[in-house]
Amino acid sequence: MNLSIRLKLGMHFGPPTIKIAVDDYLLLHDGVAQEQFDFAVPLDDGHHELKIIHYGKTVHDHVLDDSGQILHDRYVAVEGINMDDVSLHEELWQARFFPVYMHKADHEPYYISPNLYLGHNGSWIMEFATPAISWLIARRQPGPILDGTIFKSSRETLQEMKRAFQDLPDV
Repeated sequence: MNLSIRLKLGMHFGPPTIKIAVDDYLLLHDGVAQEQFDFAVPLDDGHHELKIIHYGKTVHDHVLDDSGQILHDRYVAVEGINMDDVSLHEELWQARFFPVYMHKADHEPYYISPNLYLGHNGSWIMEFATPAISWLIARRQPGPILDGTIFKSSRETLQEMKRAFQDLPDV
């Protein structure tokens, strides 16, 4: 699979460091982050996890204003990912970011999703499948995805609705 990753880097305090891995065993990069990465990744067909791990940030690598807003930061933001020359869109927003908080408070979540901004040290994890094209076609089938909601989306329900509309008189 051809994998292309575009990142935005906050380098006010120097370049961030990252690891990029697939399935915890295939390390694609470990070191200073770049804005563009291109990999030919040998993967068997099936389910996988892409991980971008931001590490090495310290409490001195960001500056906040008086209201707690970030003025300057060392960060990584996922700008785009292509798999086999197809741009991912909503698939990126399904990923989860597992931050490693420097000062954990009770209200901070275990993971953040949707999120493309890696401001804390932590792991951004996106699940996908290969072959990538088949996975993307299956995910992008037209129509609403109603599974897991109060609405029915089975083929039988659709046939019932067609019959109901066919039986209506012409006006």
